[in-house]
Amino acid sequence: MISTQILKDISAQFRGSYITAIAEARLTEMLQQSNALDERESFSPIRKLRFYNDYYFTLRTTLNQPGHLATIIAFDLPINDLIPHTLSSDNFILRADTVGTSSEAFTNNEDTTRVQLNGSLLEVAAPLVNAPVNIVYQLPLRQFAADMARNNIWLLLLNLALLALTLTGFYLWRQPNRNARDDPSPRLRKQQALYQEIVKRVPIGILVYDFSANRVVVQNAIAEHLLPHLSLEKIAAMAREHQGVVQATINNEMYEILQFSHPQMPEHNLFLIREQDKEILVHKKMQLAQREYDKNVLARQRLLTNLRQELHTPMQALQQHLLSLAQTAYDDIRTRLLRKASDETAQTIALLDNIALHGRLGSDTWQPDVVPFSPLAMMDSLLLASLPRLSQKGLHLFHHYRLEPQRLYVGDMAMLRKALLLLDYAITNTDYGKITLTLEADAEQADKLAIRLSDTGTRMSAAELDNLRHPWLTVPSADRSQQNSGFALFLCHQLARKLGGELSISCKQDLGTHYQLTVTLPASTNSADEDEKLLEDMTVLLDITANEVRLIVQHLPCSWGAECVNADERQMPQEFDLRIVDDEAKMADNTLLVNGEDTQVTLLAPRRLRTNFNISQLLQDAVLTLIEQQFEVATQDAAPTDIHEYARQLKASDYFSLFVETVPDDIVKLYTDAETGDFSTLAQTAHRLKGVFAMLNLHPGKQLCEQLEWHITEQASKEIKHDIDEIDELVRVLLQPNGQQDE
Repeated sequence: MISTQILKDISAQFRGSYITAIAEARLTEMLQQSNALDERESFSPIRKLRFYNDYYFTLRTTLNQPGHLATIIAFDLPINDLIPHTLSSDNFILRADTVGTSSEAFTNNEDTTRVQLNGSLLEVAAPLVNAPVNIVYQLPLRQFAADMARNNIWLLLLNLALLALTLTGFYLWRQPNRNARDDPSPRLRKQQALYQEIVKRVPIGILVYDFSANRVVVQNAIAEHLLPHLSLEKIAAMAREHQGVVQATINNEMYEILQFSHPQMPEHNLFLIREQDKEILVHKKMQLAQREYDKNVLARQRLLTNLRQELHTPMQALQQHLLSLAQTAYDDIRTRLLRKASDETAQTIALLDNIALHGRLGSDTWQPDVVPFSPLAMMDSLLLASLPRLSQKGLHLFHHYRLEPQRLYVGDMAMLRKALLLLDYAITNTDYGKITLTLEADAEQADKLAIRLSDTGTRMSAAELDNLRHPWLTVPSADRSQQNSGFALFLCHQLARKLGGELSISCKQDLGTHYQLTVTLPASTNSADEDEKLLEDMTVLLDITANEVRLIVQHLPCSWGAECVNADERQMPQEFDLRIVDDEAKMADNTLLVNGEDTQVTLLAPRRLRTNFNISQLLQDAVLTLIEQQFEVATQDAAPTDIHEYARQLKASDYFSLFVETVPDDIVKLYTDAETGDFSTLAQTAHRLKGVFAMLNLHPGKQLCEQLEWHITEQASKEIKHDIDEIDELVRVLLQPNGQQDE
């Protein structure tokens, strides 16, 4: 206790000590504060003795007497013995109690400990009994949490383990007994996904609109696209007046809108939006598909019927010819029947071959035979085979070949020739008039050839043109002697496509039918023009009245190197080497008469021939024959008249040894071919011998060979044998030794 009153005289022995110094300091402090304090009691903050690690607080009591100096009594109260050792003394503070809960707590004998949060500190405050002071313990929250975790770690871990065990057991116990039907959410999600997928896949617009909330409930992409252009309220009002169906135009497209509502949900309306243009288009496509299907069914039925009829007709005719052949005994009738039976058999075999070819064209087994060939030679053989039918019907044929005759082309000649069955088709369709066949290079593509065929026959019907896409769909046209095949147009169209081209047919009333066939035929790199033309430095006079015939004839001699001059009555006479005419009245020496019926070169008189202007090979042979005859006339005067003179001339020639080695063998071959009746080989051998005699200026031998060729053409066997004997005798005389000749 420290007081301002002298309670006891301090002995001199304590003066200057530590305790005396403390007491004097306290006394001085209280004397200084005696005039400033007006409280009766006060408490100091908790203090710490520097050397003893003791904490205390001071209770000051002021005693005032009027007229006297105030008396202050202070008590230093230690608190080390009052707090637990586990609590840090640094965290305790004293705080004045302004509420006055100390006296109330003492009176009511209640626990008024308060816990509150002050920033990051947790404060626990308790009032001192009969004192307006609270003792507060301040604890940082971080430290509090760390202490709690450190002190209760095992309890927390145990609680967590028990919680995990409980949850695991609950899950394992519930999982086997769980029934999917008890939880409707997955089922609803599946149904909703199914409904959305159905709505999205429906090809018409679907829209469910809630008019009470003005929102879209369900819609697909079509309805979403059209919704900005629709006034649903007006459409719903109009639909109620027109049985739920309204037509609207959106972006120049017609739509049909169907409106439905449910009595239990009148605010929800279902709108179905269908595009009328697409509906009409789909309906038309379905009609076309059904029509095409019906047409295919009808085509199959007609195909079988017409194919049976086309096969049955020649086979029935063949049977009739064979029966007639068995009943006749005349040789000429038997020959004629055999020829007819052979024609009918060839026609049937050709049809079966075409059907087999169609099967190979439709599969990958067919490959084109690509070889170089001459289109001119192919056309010559094709026209020679068609001339009998043309002559029988009295038709005129004009063949315009506008390519270079010497040029070769690379392609499949057999397939191209088969594609030109169109010529037989045109002959059958034409009763009178003319047929024009033109072969020229395509103007747009260099590696393509265009073949144009036109006739003046009857117009091909539209039903018959259907055979171009479907074989035997319609019975084709026919004439008195032959009927067209219902497979011909279809096969030609397929061949044209396989050859890299196209076939088109156009018909006009009173103008006949026009066929145009284009094929891909590149020119051969090995084909080149000859250095020396066949008719180079020759002048050919064309005295032809028909303009179309003159154009055909003029092209070939010009391509062979000749100079063609058209006859002009105002400039007669004109100089020429030979002349080509189309009127027999204009015939003279060194003249070639051309027409469209001959199948060979015909000798009308010396240096006067006749042939067909459409066949290039016949025209070339006739021109060369006229040149040879001119050469004979020019050399006839200088030729020897005695056979022995010819023999001496031969032996003096450099080719005598070659003559001895080759000519006797050719004579033996002539006899052999004549005995076997091989007129084709016989004609080739005779022509070769004629060339040998002409080269050696042996005119008697050449004349005998020409006479032999004439008889071979007429197939006169007796005359042929006589001509061969004369040639053999001539060769024997020419090869006799000199002594025997003199004898």
